[in-house]
Amino acid sequence: MSQTAGTVVLTVDDPERWDVDQPVLYTLVAEGLVDGKAIDRYVQTFGYRTIRFDAATGFYLNARPLKLKGTCCHQDHGGVGIAVPPALQEWRIKQLKSFGSNALRTTHNPPDPALLDACDRLGILVMDEIRLPGISQEQMEDVESLIRRDRNHPSVILWSLGNEEMGIQHKPAGIRIFNRLLQLARTLDPTRLTCYGCNEDWINICDYQRENGLQFDVFGTNYRSGQRSDYYDEFHAKHPDWPMLGSETFGGTCTRGLYKNDD
Repeated sequence: MSQTAGTVVLTVDDPERWDVDQPVLYTLVAEGLVDGKAIDRYVQTFGYRTIRFDAATGFYLNARPLKLKGTCCHQDHGGVGIAVPPALQEWRIKQLKSFGSNALRTTHNPPDPALLDACDRLGILVMDEIRLPGISQEQMEDVESLIRRDRNHPSVILWSLGNEEMGIQHKPAGIRIFNRLLQLARTLDPTRLTCYGCNEDWINICDYQRENGLQFDVFGTNYRSGQRSDYYDEFHAKHPDWPMLGSETFGGTCTRGLYKNDD
């Protein structure tokens, strides 16, 4: 252990890795002492793991390739509205795991801490999302609060800085706003990447953003007519160095079992 002003550095030799199949958690306890007596105590769980997005081959957790099979999940729940108790958050994550899901997008709001705790314990990867991107003092403080609060959760792998902001995503104001948010996110947490849920004509919108100096680390795609795979291929052909994921997609244009267009 080493210590500088206001900082303590701890070294852990050969820690067990947190993984979706084996979500190993560690606990750090910090106490404030006065005359040898604890007057304050804070308990923080955390985990060790590595994450990487590769534009050609996808996502890697602890250096092994992993397909993200995710769900967009709003805060509310049937029967209780938005007053979701922790036990029900855990039940929801267990159900998603039983369906084969390994990822969650907190659509479109900062999540209940109990939800992230459940994702940590049960092994679900999280795209942690803000709402109402902007650069007012209140909005910037909201983003800072979210990242500072959630950055010790091993389940969190992406900061999502917005969703379908049609009023700004293809305009100069949006370029300035998102670049400010990107700078803030990277300053507060350089270990994770950023994303954004882009809708409408997202291929041309991402071209505009990149040409004007805005690039999220991972490009998020929300829908496209028919969810045709050639749109993803077109994006990859234009931007072979840019990781992409389907941030919000669905199979509602097909009939289950037939997989033919059914408008």
